[in-house]
Amino acid sequence: MEQYIKPRSANRKLNAARVLEQTAFIFGATGYGKTSFVQKYLAKRCHTYLSCADRRWGESEFPAQGIVVLDDLHLLDEPRRKLVRNLMTAPEVWLILISRSPVPAWLMPEYINVGFMIINENDLRLGSREIGGYLDNLGLKYTPEGLELLVKNSEGNAYAVRHAALKMAEGMVPGPQMQKEIQDAFIRYLTGYVMAEWDSELLEFLMKISVVDEFTLPLAELITANRLASAFLQKAAETGNFLTLEGEVYRVRKVLLHALREKARQSLGEEQIKTCQKNAGIWYEMNGKITEALEMYERCGDWAQIRELLIRNARRNPGAGHYFELRRYYLSMDEREAEKSPVLMAGFSMLHSMLMDPEKSEYWYKKLADFAKTATGGTKREAQSRLCYLDIGLPHRGSRDVLKIMLRAPAMLLDQGVRLPEFSVTSNAPSTMNGGKDFCKWSRSDRALARTVGPIVERVLGSYGRGLTKIALGESLFEKGEDAFEVLTLLSRGQVETESGGRPEIAFSAVGQRVRMMVLQGDLANAGALLDSFQSAVKEQRVMQLLPNIEATRCRIALYRGDMDAVREWLKAAPNEDKEFITMERYRYLTKVRCYLAQGENLKALALLEKLNEYAGRCHRTYIRMEAGVLGAIVRQRLGTEWEPMLTAALDEAESYRFVRFISELGAAVLPLMKAQSRDGPWFGRLMEETRMMARRYPRYLLPGAAREDFSPAALEILRLQGEGLSATAIGQKLGMKPDTVRYHIKENYRKLEAGGKVEAIAAARRLGLI
Repeated sequence: MEQYIKPRSANRKLNAARVLEQTAFIFGATGYGKTSFVQKYLAKRCHTYLSCADRRWGESEFPAQGIVVLDDLHLLDEPRRKLVRNLMTAPEVWLILISRSPVPAWLMPEYINVGFMIINENDLRLGSREIGGYLDNLGLKYTPEGLELLVKNSEGNAYAVRHAALKMAEGMVPGPQMQKEIQDAFIRYLTGYVMAEWDSELLEFLMKISVVDEFTLPLAELITANRLASAFLQKAAETGNFLTLEGEVYRVRKVLLHALREKARQSLGEEQIKTCQKNAGIWYEMNGKITEALEMYERCGDWAQIRELLIRNARRNPGAGHYFELRRYYLSMDEREAEKSPVLMAGFSMLHSMLMDPEKSEYWYKKLADFAKTATGGTKREAQSRLCYLDIGLPHRGSRDVLKIMLRAPAMLLDQGVRLPEFSVTSNAPSTMNGGKDFCKWSRSDRALARTVGPIVERVLGSYGRGLTKIALGESLFEKGEDAFEVLTLLSRGQVETESGGRPEIAFSAVGQRVRMMVLQGDLANAGALLDSFQSAVKEQRVMQLLPNIEATRCRIALYRGDMDAVREWLKAAPNEDKEFITMERYRYLTKVRCYLAQGENLKALALLEKLNEYAGRCHRTYIRMEAGVLGAIVRQRLGTEWEPMLTAALDEAESYRFVRFISELGAAVLPLMKAQSRDGPWFGRLMEETRMMARRYPRYLLPGAAREDFSPAALEILRLQGEGLSATAIGQKLGMKPDTVRYHIKENYRKLEAGGKVEAIAAARRLGLI
């Protein structure tokens, strides 16, 4: 019985190459059945087979005509390369080349001038049909789920499939245990057979590199302490199809990576591996990849380096530091070790505040205060500066007393020689009012504070204060819907000030408000262009922490444009609030809520808003409380539950500050709710006028009907017919579909509508304007 299933794509291409008498170049990693495929294909045809691993053959072995197969081309020595080139020009010869790597550089002229039929790994990859047929021929039983798992785990690799078949014949079923046994066997095969063919220097280079999952050329040079890393990577690429390059990042196939690490443990020894890991950690730290650096230091057991890195990170403000990412390392540190450093104590206080644990934050604040009382000299000044920093910046304290502390700070700075640590007002959000702290209260006296306190605040904050007063005032006036010319003047002048020794974080606030102004005017093209220009400047200055919120702002523009493809693409990289709620991600979370609304995923939006409301309450975030209130009312209205009290409370608070824009920007999404409000006065009149204007300008903004594209015409028709009371069988007869197909669409419709059954689905579809 035939037990070999030819990969269809590879078979089709080789047939075409034979008809065209075109050289076939077949390549793929070990185990993909390259040689077996050619042998089966040529089983009944006369041909000459030569392996390049055999150094004995020469020109005399080449026939004048017929089929010639050259296997293991990646092992061909340089003297015989000319023979292969000559063979390609022989008119009566059909040449098949088999290699582990893509077309090598020495064959590129022939590849370009003559052309090869390329059969790559994807063509050799076995799919569910081939694997199922192979198992059937062997008489092995399997379930559809087991077959799907086998296809996924084997990645279509013939070696893995054959090994799986042997395990299934022994009674095992596809799953984690079988996958581990297959992987272990494959690793042994790679270690004992494939790596044995490699040059010893190349093998040592790759073993050292295997301490990381992916790498760039500079990282490879530092890990291996080898300036010839580029040459080794080129040699590795020619040796086998196990190294991929995307942009500047190299990756080794996972199974080979495991094999290299196993080989490294046997050959390099523990100390040499630790040296490579430490070198990798140093490179990561130098390039701002703090989490990766700590992981490497932890793996090599360099605890002193970990402590120093945590102290350096704690010197940075939460916007530029990595508090959440590193919290495991901070929280696992011995308290007695942390108590030796005022920087670490301040970092612990800030971290616990960010984790919404005010008691623990104040516990560390008190420890630092007690430390400052007995410390002397520079250590005392360090402790005092950290206390001042915490007085201003602790999230759970809100903005109470911040103004008094700011006014006292200049005297402390001058009289005691204390230097305030870096302090970011925005925490990387495009806002000063709703950035590191909530400063809504200051907006009530914005012009007076800008005139009297502004210069002092800028002086205290140093580079983080450049341009702050003008930008903050501009944002406050914009939020109230005041004169656009004055707002633009303040924002532009403030941004210019940030370019003279200031910080991009503050400039981002100005850019964010200018983007909002352009959206308000319907100028989405220039809003996007402004964001692009700023992003280029940010990348040049390597202020990479701003990029996530820049992309979130870009997503908000896409929502106005109705570009749901861009929205879905952004959501792939958005933070997962179900995994963990990170307070620093509040701007992206509020962007996510808007995405959920546009997609009609109301329950997801509601769940995220509840978390934001909890955060707003604990950390005195007035603006977020108001914004979440309006968005929450929209969600509740769409879910058919009580929403009026929530909207009324949010509007009452917004009116007390005379804020207009964060509500009017919601346009068509909030307008139906606003119309139901019985409220008078000039503020509400202005708000309604601008909300109507935005609804006219962006009539589908955040309306779930915009999610209609998520439903095929057939799915929508099935929903409509369900609404008329038809059964799945009747719908199938009416539309000419099989009942199972109709039931599939019904199931998918329920999932997309977050409905538990027919009644809920029909109600949701009508509420969303789908039927």
